[in-house]
Amino acid sequence: MKHARQVTEASRTTTLIPHRFDHPVSVQLMAEYAKERRSMVGFDDPPNLDRPAQYEPHQGLFIVAYTAGEPVACGGLRTSSLTERTAEIRKMFVVPNHRKRGVARLVLSGLERFAFEHGVARIILETGSYNQAAMRLYASAGYTPIPPYVPGRPDFNRAFAKPLKSEPVPAPTGTC
Repeated sequence: MKHARQVTEASRTTTLIPHRFDHPVSVQLMAEYAKERRSMVGFDDPPNLDRPAQYEPHQGLFIVAYTAGEPVACGGLRTSSLTERTAEIRKMFVVPNHRKRGVARLVLSGLERFAFEHGVARIILETGSYNQAAMRLYASAGYTPIPPYVPGRPDFNRAFAKPLKSEPVPAPTGTC
């Protein structure tokens, strides 16, 4: 992702901006994500599962979506296997009062575009089966179910993959 991307709807603009994984805004959004996940399933990922260096360009990317100057969503992409040219999407999160506005699709599109531009051939991800909105988003974006790829993860996790055969379709204008 070379530059910030914008999507405009009426009086609102959403902009994707790359951030370090350990940037204070990223940390704030991840804390909100962790709190929500703990309330849904009773736990969060173990500490230090994600390292900031995994989300640095050429190995990955972490982006934050801003609407009217407010951070409203985030998502990360990290290299899963250099030999297979596979990357994993992680930490997709939209603050509750900005959901159902296309922000998640914009973040997903930005991560896919970065992956495509950096030679990634396949993206994998996991989400909980309790997160029906995420499962619908990924299915509508061309992700298909695959067997679990991380041993020891909860049974309610669902894994998905998408080959990147061509440049990803940009997020639709006017839906954020």
